[in-house]
Amino acid sequence: MTTFESCVRQAAQSLKVDLGGGVEPLAALDYRTEQRVKTAAWKTFVSELRIGNARVDALAEAPRPRGYRTTSRRRLGVWDGKVLLTHGDGTPSREPSTLEPERHGQIYTRLEALFAKQHISVVEAVSHVILRGTYDEHVLIVNVRELDARIVRTVRKVCDTLCEEFPAIEHVWIYHDPKGSRYYLDIERPATGVGSKKLRGAAAWKQDVGAMTYQVGVFSFSQINLAMLPNLVRTVADHAQAQPEDVLFDLYSGYGLFGAAMGGSVRHVVTCDADASTVDNARYNVRRSGGHVSAVQQIFTEPQDVGRLGRKLDKSVPRQLVDAPRLMVLDPPRSATPPGMIRELARMLEPRRVVEIFCGPEEIPRSLREWRAAGYEPERITPLDLFPGTMGLEVVVTLMPANEDEVRRDVPAPRRTPRGSGGPRRR
Repeated sequence: MTTFESCVRQAAQSLKVDLGGGVEPLAALDYRTEQRVKTAAWKTFVSELRIGNARVDALAEAPRPRGYRTTSRRRLGVWDGKVLLTHGDGTPSREPSTLEPERHGQIYTRLEALFAKQHISVVEAVSHVILRGTYDEHVLIVNVRELDARIVRTVRKVCDTLCEEFPAIEHVWIYHDPKGSRYYLDIERPATGVGSKKLRGAAAWKQDVGAMTYQVGVFSFSQINLAMLPNLVRTVADHAQAQPEDVLFDLYSGYGLFGAAMGGSVRHVVTCDADASTVDNARYNVRRSGGHVSAVQQIFTEPQDVGRLGRKLDKSVPRQLVDAPRLMVLDPPRSATPPGMIRELARMLEPRRVVEIFCGPEEIPRSLREWRAAGYEPERITPLDLFPGTMGLEVVVTLMPANEDEVRRDVPAPRRTPRGSGGPRRR
């Protein structure tokens, strides 16, 4: 299968557009030109997908194509005797990214100077510094390999000075990752010992998406393009076509971005994520939206987690709603769903409609194969330019139960039960 990146490079060559290097090869282009390249690349990519009669929408443009990233990070290290903060590709942070707000670059420049004055042992203990939050309210996270009283005192002193100069930094935390993982908020770090320490502010920030105000945990996953989120939420809701009698399963829910947006439109919401504090925020946000909610914490990264997940989700539905029609929104990370998860979700939950969100087009073919094996076919596909300046796209796909004669004969179809006025009988 051709990758979307190869389609972008092919389109750029055909349109005689020069791409830059690194992880932001389109960032130097004007946005009109970038859109021409990505639109041509998407047409090539989607033409190779087996999508049947599915509707394919035009690429949704970003309202803020530059300076949009609300999450950024730098690595701290020593090069040729100098303390430097660098981008992920190793370039110095003094070369700001046009995809980040200007203030991020200013904060990193000052932070580099402050760390340069500290003892080398402290510098070597720090892996990353991360900025998160909104365009007006920042969270600063200092990721450390070692955590003791001396490091806490030094990091606190550095951050206190920084916050005096940049009052938009309202929350400061230390995150302990003794492995020094390249994943700056590594969920697979050791469970023992102190995981994090608050130096200033709260454990969550507030952000507005459309008419909703969300509470987001400082360590919870959040989309990096806050300006694009209203469009993404509207798109997912449009695909979902939620009905008042539906039970909505919001899986990989994060802080409940989609569950809260649709909470007032359905009968009940079941949110599910791996992190306890993230699940708590999802429950809070759905309730604030006026929705009724069950919140499930479950790690689903290994094959053995899959069956446990399906049973937990099925049992989380209130008894009086076991016959209600079921709607599913699935927003996995770039690594996608683990083997067998789609089959299990289709079997246990029997959703009348599925909306899957992809943070990269490359996982779409595998997912479509698994949904087809489970008896579902794509109905609509919408690409969104959630990552301007990069090779990335966010893609929203709706899937519906296929006609029986379209289901592969050698693969069992999802369990089908007679539907009454309230939906399928499950217990």
